[in-house]
Amino acid sequence: MINLHYNGYVVQRKKISGYGGIEGENWYLNYYSNNSFFEEFYNKNIDRAWNNLNYVDCCTDETYIKHYMDESNRMGIEFRILLCATCRKFPIINKVELVQLGQVLGYDYAYSGGSYYSCILNDIISGRIKEFRKIDLNKNGLFNTYEEAERFSLFREKIMTSNNMYTFEQGDFIIYKLVEVSV
Repeated sequence: MINLHYNGYVVQRKKISGYGGIEGENWYLNYYSNNSFFEEFYNKNIDRAWNNLNYVDCCTDETYIKHYMDESNRMGIEFRILLCATCRKFPIINKVELVQLGQVLGYDYAYSGGSYYSCILNDIISGRIKEFRKIDLNKNGLFNTYEEAERFSLFREKIMTSNNMYTFEQGDFIIYKLVEVSV
């Protein structure tokens, strides 16, 4: 297994769904809040993965996360905080004890930022790829282990190159270990 780094947090608008992964309404205050602070901070400090392959769009600034939580509560927006661990080197947090404060949801296979497009959500849960319909996911719609996610990525690559029936999103996907942090 590859060495995972705890990269930081992603704030995601809470939704009712069988999928509990990284793709969702992330960093929603960029659009819903009248306070430009949130979008400016995001653009300067979080949105880096498109320009740096060693980076994942996570936040390590707990003060910013606290402001995010306060503004979300003020606006009546339900949210959750995801602690993300990936193979990417940056950013990195050293507060590994935060894992104890949350629940490990599982492993996703998705973009390192932007839309956080998840191959699990769009290729497996959607049911559009028949070869993936028998893949077992946990109660959060994720893989239980890193190795399961890795096997899926290899199987997906094989289907992509050997079958012209489907259109696949292509890109630089990574495996996320996701922990929902209690707030």
